[in-house]
Amino acid sequence: MLFVLLAILIVPRTAAFSVSKSFTEIGPLKAAMLTKQWQGLLQEVDQKVGVVPELGSTSVGMKRFGPELKRRTLCKRQYERLYENTYALAMADKSTTPDIARAKRLLVPNLVVDGQARGAHCATFASLTSPATIALVETLPDEWSILALTVNPTERNIDTIVAAEYAMIDALISQAQALETGSSSVRLLAEARETLAGSSEQLGIAPIDNSSDATADGEKTVWFRCQS
Repeated sequence: MLFVLLAILIVPRTAAFSVSKSFTEIGPLKAAMLTKQWQGLLQEVDQKVGVVPELGSTSVGMKRFGPELKRRTLCKRQYERLYENTYALAMADKSTTPDIARAKRLLVPNLVVDGQARGAHCATFASLTSPATIALVETLPDEWSILALTVNPTERNIDTIVAAEYAMIDALISQAQALETGSSSVRLLAEARETLAGSSEQLGIAPIDNSSDATADGEKTVWFRCQS
């Protein structure tokens, strides 16, 4: 099953049109493996330009990233952190008891946000569309917090990337609102927002006034409210 999921999420766009739209929760270990695959794909896509006539028919030109340098650089960092976080969650879940697993999840350093350890309630979701997306989300009964959202790096069409980002956010909103409480709201972490290609209007998000949520050093974490 894992290899089938890997194939679906890393296949080129032209080969994935036959995959039906699907949104599902996946285990942190699967998310870590997929993210590791995407890290390699990101480097390949960002470096390969095409044949350089002066160097022969089998040559490949090299460049850094192109016009999306800043965002793609942030994406690279997010892939690294997402892999570290999901792998740490997966190792924590291998503990002998749920209580020990929860305690270890709370110790994941990169998942301390707003001074709170958020690993205990983190889940990973995948949208098996083309291009595929993965999100790391803290799923509390009254609010879901998107801590990371990544898109298969082989997709370079901005409009398609934006559509994939919006589809994931919309799917998470629907999932949260389908809970028994029926009132879960969804918000997006500013660090995750910086890696997204879509504008606030395109993604249906707006900054939240959280001036009362300042951390001990005086800085405040900015969140964006996600609206369907």
